[in-house]
Amino acid sequence: MLKSSAIVLLLTIAASFPALAYTQEDVDACTPDAMRLCTAAMPDENRVTACLVQNKQQLSPACIAVFDREQAASATSVPRARPARGQETRY
Repeated sequence: MLKSSAIVLLLTIAASFPALAYTQEDVDACTPDAMRLCTAAMPDENRVTACLVQNKQQLSPACIAVFDREQAASATSVPRARPARGQETRY
């Protein structure tokens, strides 16, 4: 049972970070924290991620680095230009 929970957790954490290409090291960095702090949120990936963010003060330095890298990547991304609006059609 514990093995299957760990596998589900790994998949949940890996799927929680679609914005970046997360490595196995990233998943390994946050798995112990998720197991320790967020077992009630499993297997819902959004709840696990929210739980980890909510408990950021209690995360290991390695897991904090994963979240900080995600935040830095989203802050430095180039905003997309809005598409031009087409002429409104009146019927």
